[in-house]
Amino acid sequence: MRPEFDKAKMRQLVTEQVEALVGKPVRQSDDLFDLGLTSVNAARLITWIQETFGVAVGLRTVFERPEIGLLVAAITQRHCSGD
Repeated sequence: MRPEFDKAKMRQLVTEQVEALVGKPVRQSDDLFDLGLTSVNAARLITWIQETFGVAVGLRTVFERPEIGLLVAAITQRHCSGD
C-alpha cells in the first residue's frame, strides 16, 4: 500500500470505484454482489486496487469479503503482511 493513503481515504476511493462499477450508491456494509457487481467487474476492481494502492488481491478475496470495509481491511492486511 502506498503511504499516501490512510484507511479513510482508501475506503473513500474504493467506494467511489465500486459505485462507478455498479452504477449506484454503495454503503460500507452493502454486499457488493447483491448490488450488481459481476465477476468481470470484480476483476476490474482488483486490477484497479493493484494500480491504485500497489497491493495485489485475488478475485477470491473480493468474493470472500464483498463489503467495502472488509475489502479495505484485506488490502491493508496484505500490505502489512507483505503478501
